[in-house]
Amino acid sequence: MFLQRSVRFLAKNGLKSTSSPMLMNGRSLSLNKSLLLNNNSKKEIYSIRSFSTTKQEENDEIPPEQNTTLDKGDEKILETEKVVGLSEKLTFQTETQKILHIVAESLYTEKEVFIRELISNASDAIEKVRHLQLTDASKVEDNVTPFEIKISCDEDKKTLIIQDTGIGMTKEEMIKNLGNIGYSGSGEFLKQIGENPDKASIIGQFGVGFYSCFMVGHTIKIYSKSATSGSKGYLWESDGAGSYNISEASGVGRGTKIIIHLKPNAYEYSKKATVEAIIKKYSNFVGFPITLNGHAVNTIRPLWTLNKNSITPQEHTQFYQYLSKSYDTPSYHLHFSTDTPLSIRSIFYIPSQHMEKYGMGRMEPGVSLFSRKVLIQQKAQGILPEWMRFVRGVVDSEDIPLNVSREHLQDNGLIQRISSVLVKRILKHLHDESKKDVAKFNNFMNDFGPFFKEGIISDFKWKDEISKLLRFETSHSSDTSTSLEEYVSRMKPNQNQIYYITVPNRSIGLKSPYYEPFQMKGVEVLFLYNSIDEFVVTNIGHFGDKKVVSVESKEAEEFLLENQEKRTDALSQQEIDSFLGWVTETTPEKVSFAKSTTRSISSPAIIVDHESATMRRMMKMIEPNKQQELPRQQVEFNMNHPIVLKLNQQRTTNPEISKLVLEQVVDNALVTAGLIEDTREMIPRLNQLLESVLNK
Repeated sequence: MFLQRSVRFLAKNGLKSTSSPMLMNGRSLSLNKSLLLNNNSKKEIYSIRSFSTTKQEENDEIPPEQNTTLDKGDEKILETEKVVGLSEKLTFQTETQKILHIVAESLYTEKEVFIRELISNASDAIEKVRHLQLTDASKVEDNVTPFEIKISCDEDKKTLIIQDTGIGMTKEEMIKNLGNIGYSGSGEFLKQIGENPDKASIIGQFGVGFYSCFMVGHTIKIYSKSATSGSKGYLWESDGAGSYNISEASGVGRGTKIIIHLKPNAYEYSKKATVEAIIKKYSNFVGFPITLNGHAVNTIRPLWTLNKNSITPQEHTQFYQYLSKSYDTPSYHLHFSTDTPLSIRSIFYIPSQHMEKYGMGRMEPGVSLFSRKVLIQQKAQGILPEWMRFVRGVVDSEDIPLNVSREHLQDNGLIQRISSVLVKRILKHLHDESKKDVAKFNNFMNDFGPFFKEGIISDFKWKDEISKLLRFETSHSSDTSTSLEEYVSRMKPNQNQIYYITVPNRSIGLKSPYYEPFQMKGVEVLFLYNSIDEFVVTNIGHFGDKKVVSVESKEAEEFLLENQEKRTDALSQQEIDSFLGWVTETTPEKVSFAKSTTRSISSPAIIVDHESATMRRMMKMIEPNKQQELPRQQVEFNMNHPIVLKLNQQRTTNPEISKLVLEQVVDNALVTAGLIEDTREMIPRLNQLLESVLNK
């Protein structure tokens, strides 16, 4: 105490620092001066550092109350208020004592949310006095103090202070609001003014947020003064053990100052960097200025609450980079608001790139959920479906049902309704954008197409809307992608189906015997190069009234038969029947049914209506140790093909070679259909055939 009084005396009398030490009580003292810039004026702050005469004493730490030197540029909130008169001790209500422990220990998942709760309370308090000034300014004693929320953390004192210039509290209001858990002053305020929460921008709902500070504080002190004329300032103090003290205090400004003396396991909240990160995470968009140790924190505007026409492209880019923690520029953005059937304020960004294509792992959801500009969930699950995880943005809704801790959603049905509204709007926006700049959208789909294909497979509800966005290469376009809408617009007058073929690349597709008859008739075919695409088009099923059909199916064959002239076969029907009977007898393990094809093909045989080659590969990946038996197939033969005609001639005169040739023809058809991946079994047979040819 003697040292403290000496310092105050020296500072008061303007004593300057000196390099020569003073002697006091056997210790060598040095007076150091540091400068604090505040409101462009210089204030001299003095601190005493003691230098003991022994090595042991030189390592002694300065008690926190003596180390008052501020970090450069920081401005900390000081406890300048003074208690006047006697303190009155009151007891929490019985139910409050029981619930307080639950709130402090179990209600919240993360301790850090206490900062969110206190800032929300401060924002509500300022909103109340703002409303009072607008409706009846004569009731407000101080109409000059600006609306702001000040926060100060002190690592030396292990304290955190949050101060607002809001409505403040009278003594009676302190007892009602702070001594009665579950009583919401904000809820009562809304009842009095008869307004909805969105009109008054009130955040609080449950009346428990304040008690979250007992998670981290062993002692809580609150100075508050009501904004109403003639009000006095008061100090409320408690350790949360069952009682609290209230006393009159002088030097209290309008609003409320909360001083939290932190528990040892919560000292991290006395660190500026920690507190700043929490503010930016949860309360960065609160509607009033927030400063931390004198520095502005919430400097980014909540764009989703503004008029879309007032936002510049630069602001969109800055806001997107803030949300996504990236440095690219978004390809598209959507600013969407609605009041019916639900109140929703949202903004979404579609990135220009993503990391999944580089094998960097599955992306996390990129949309944050807010309620009245306060973060409820970061990377919120359920707001958008999993396949839309590439979208970055914010959704803010007063209709979102929250639990008491404001950490979890309660009504899944309502969340699904909100999700449906948002997904529908995003898909419509992307469809509109695809019409405005075709090249840009096609480039976008080259990168992000897999997400939409995942949506087709996993989210059947949106298949019609998603299918409008998909792009495919077709037999008519090698350099540009085609939408299903464009395909339908180019269909033949008598064509009622959309045709596709799954091939490794374009070159194989153009040479495929399945595509050949469609090429001859000028019918466009979708070329699918990715195995997943076959599942996609199968799930689409229909696009409008047009069925999506594989060129390898019987349905495609029926279309070809309806639109071609009757072909004259070189063999009689009796010869054809005899040949086909020989085929099934010779290769019973591979052929279930053989017939003459009606397709105009240049190959000797093809497989029709076979199982999906893609599905076989997928099952092999799922069960690699299980042998996937190939079922017997339906084989169609081109009865005018030279190989088939020669085979028919020699099947009786040279049965051994004819059998080898038939087996090879069938295997070739299986390879063309993608049903045989390992062709090494053919090698012995091919060698026999080569040997036979060379011998002749």
